[in-house]
Amino acid sequence: WLNASRIEEAINIYTQNSPAGICLGVATDQSPNSVQAAMAAVILNALMGNIERPGSLMQRFKVSGVIPGDAAVSTYIVPAARKMLPPEQLKKRLGGNEYKGLLFWWAGHPGSIKKAILTGKPYKPRVWIERSGNKFANVAESKSWAPAIKEMEFVVHMYMYPTSFSNYADMLLPASEWLETDMPVESCNKVFARQAVTHLWETMDETLFWSKLAKRCAELGHENCKKAFDPEIMGSDLPYWNNMNELLNRCTSTFDMTWDEFKEKAPFEFLPKDKWKQYYVYKQIDPKTGKPRGFDTPSKKIELYLESLITLGRTGMPYSTCELPPASKDYDPLPYYMEPSESPLEDSELAKKYPLVMTNGRLPFYHHSTLRNVPWLREMYPVPEIWIHPAAAKNYGISHGDWVWVESLRGKIKAKANVTKGINPRAVYMERFIFPENYHTETEGWREMNVNVLSKSTAPYNDVVGTYTLRGFLVRVSKANDGPPKGVWTKPEQFREWLPQPSDPTEVVK
Repeated sequence: WLNASRIEEAINIYTQNSPAGICLGVATDQSPNSVQAAMAAVILNALMGNIERPGSLMQRFKVSGVIPGDAAVSTYIVPAARKMLPPEQLKKRLGGNEYKGLLFWWAGHPGSIKKAILTGKPYKPRVWIERSGNKFANVAESKSWAPAIKEMEFVVHMYMYPTSFSNYADMLLPASEWLETDMPVESCNKVFARQAVTHLWETMDETLFWSKLAKRCAELGHENCKKAFDPEIMGSDLPYWNNMNELLNRCTSTFDMTWDEFKEKAPFEFLPKDKWKQYYVYKQIDPKTGKPRGFDTPSKKIELYLESLITLGRTGMPYSTCELPPASKDYDPLPYYMEPSESPLEDSELAKKYPLVMTNGRLPFYHHSTLRNVPWLREMYPVPEIWIHPAAAKNYGISHGDWVWVESLRGKIKAKANVTKGINPRAVYMERFIFPENYHTETEGWREMNVNVLSKSTAPYNDVVGTYTLRGFLVRVSKANDGPPKGVWTKPEQFREWLPQPSDPTEVVK
């Protein structure tokens, strides 16, 4: 698959051109080897001395504090109020004890959640509040989630507009799009006041939805929700506000300014350049100890053998607020490679039936599962293409522009062939896709041409964070002689009805 001489060439480019750095993209996140890939990149950077030196990627430049952040979710503007979650509740988080790396984001494990919904073990979740768009476009093996969602007693969909997931919701909460809100922004020693675009329709920033929900729970007697609104108890971790201006004022208080004052002054540099861009932070003397500051590891050294990963698996520390039961096995303190569970290298019967490796990724037209309802974007890229090498296309009787069936062990979808030398002859590429024009049909707009109908949601999972197989699984292709899926728009004039109409700004919802 790979040319050994090209691998050696890449190694030489990295090692002989110091300072340098290895930067990972989304691809390595979307497999059971996700954490190990990141560990390997950091270790290589460390071995080459590419840590906090000029020109290296790994730096600890100072931040202003205008984006308060949170220990669990860095750069997230609303604190998590983690200390308000009782230890007994944290220990019940589905998949949380086994995949403790998820505590960094304060998240549960998708596979464990789905299993609990369908089996009732160790308990059955009953309420689902969804705030991440079209879930069926984003999760692996999308079809397997539909029965689980139908098991829920109450489903809320909080989003900018209806999606396929809205068909399953008991309640819709219209949220503002992120560019419809004012917000402080920080980049490279400068802070900016991002101005909201024109606000249309009756939507609200989701921060206020959560605040109103917590406040109502407090009114109904929930003790920890009561405490979450008490500044004396919460201090700087106060997570809830009555309006967005309170939140924005909290952000800009780091400069002793109100949001309105900040807007007048921004953009501005918050530190002299030599104070902001500080290299070799680990060599700086810590005034508390009189010793070099080092790194945030038990030894204060950069760890190639990650002792802290063993501690995480056994206790949940440093991310947990209490000691958790140990995972079923210790996390490996060194990176390792695990061949994908559906591999073409083993010459298995499966590889003979499904000989192509599917990869995927984002296109510049779209962002995650959004924007497929924008007429100009759909005019440029109306349907997902499957990239296939000319040699492979010839082998399967496929020409450029043909409609193609794509199958895995988990499902069958269509795509439009893009015959290109830009992909390995033994691999194919597709983009996840949904069709708002079909939300009202039995396909709900996500079953026709969505690569995540084909992806793999079952084990093996990454041992630390539980990631599964969103790319790197086996498929087969064949020519489809019956054209595009029913109801899917493919011609520019079909998108005319989505063109925006003149409208006045909507009054802000209080």
